Amino acid sequence: MSASPQTIRPSPHAGPLDDIVLRRPQPIASLPETDPELNIVYEYWNSCRRDGLLPRRKDIDVLQLKPVLGHMHIVDVTAQDPSDYRYRLYGSKVRLNRFSNYTNTRLGDLPSIPYRNALIDDYSAVAWSGTPLYQNVVARLQSIRYSYSRLLLPLAEDGRRVNMLIVSTHDRVFPDFTA
Repeated sequence: MSASPQTIRPSPHAGPLDDIVLRRPQPIASLPETDPELNIVYEYWNSCRRDGLLPRRKDIDVLQLKPVLGHMHIVDVTAQDPSDYRYRLYGSKVRLNRFSNYTNTRLGDLPSIPYRNALIDDYSAVAWSGTPLYQNVVARLQSIRYSYSRLLLPLAEDGRRVNMLIVSTHDRVFPDFTA
């Protein structure tokens, strides 16, 4: 997996206050060293897998993840159109848009177009592939800078077709990666 950033670029006429989102994929194997908090989530998710299949939502006891629960989302990805993916649970400690609660909100209804498009790309990639994704993310949204790592983990009722995602974030600063 490449460490080069994936970029949602503003239009060529964008000004310094326009929203921008940069994502840099990271190898899952680096989690224990680089992000122990997200590694807890990954190890728990991996322990819920049976016979190489993806875990089901009912296999996940969110209380086992209580230390990171405020930074975690559960996303329903059953819709045909990824803009209709919906947050079933939205972490209460996530700083985005001044701690707004996006529980039961469609991705297509998120206010920032670049951020919305980045989430649609990333969530649909995990939903279609069934493969976890670990990223560094930096963004400037409504003139506010955000910097965090993000882990996307697929869930599947039948063990194969992804119908939900666990999304866990951890606020971090990346000296070599800014928006």
